[in-house]
Amino acid sequence: MKIAIPVVKSGEKYFLVPHFGRAPAFAIVDVGDSQFKVLEVFQNVHEAHEHGKVSGLLHELLSREVQAILTMGIGYGAFYRLKDLGLKIFYVRPSPGKATISLEEAVENFISGKVEEAGEPKEADDHHN
Repeated sequence: MKIAIPVVKSGEKYFLVPHFGRAPAFAIVDVGDSQFKVLEVFQNVHEAHEHGKVSGLLHELLSREVQAILTMGIGYGAFYRLKDLGLKIFYVRPSPGKATISLEEAVENFISGKVEEAGEPKEADDHHN
C-alpha cells in the first residue's frame, strides 16, 4: 500500500508535522506486511495554501497513486476531500511527552496496527486529550 506522510527534515531524519496541509514535504512510502520502503520525499509547493484550499496538494498525491494518509492531524476540508476520493486516513500519535514522531517510528506503528483509522477530522493538538 502506498501511503503519504507529511514530514519535515531535521538533520538526517524526517519527522511528522502536526498538520497535514502545512507540511513542507511529503514522504511516499510503500508499506508491506512487515516492511516498508520510502519511494520518494517531495516538497509541498502548496504549503502556503489558503486555509481549506488543498486541491493542488491532493492532485500531487493522487498522481503518485497514494492509497492512504498517515498523519498526526488533518483539517476538515482535506479530510473530506481525501475520503471522497477513496483514500484511507490514519492517525498516529507521538510517544507521551513528545511533540512529534519520526517517519520510521510512524510507519512501524502503522505496520504493527498501533494507529487508528480516522472517522473524522482532527487537529494534531486533539490527540493529547
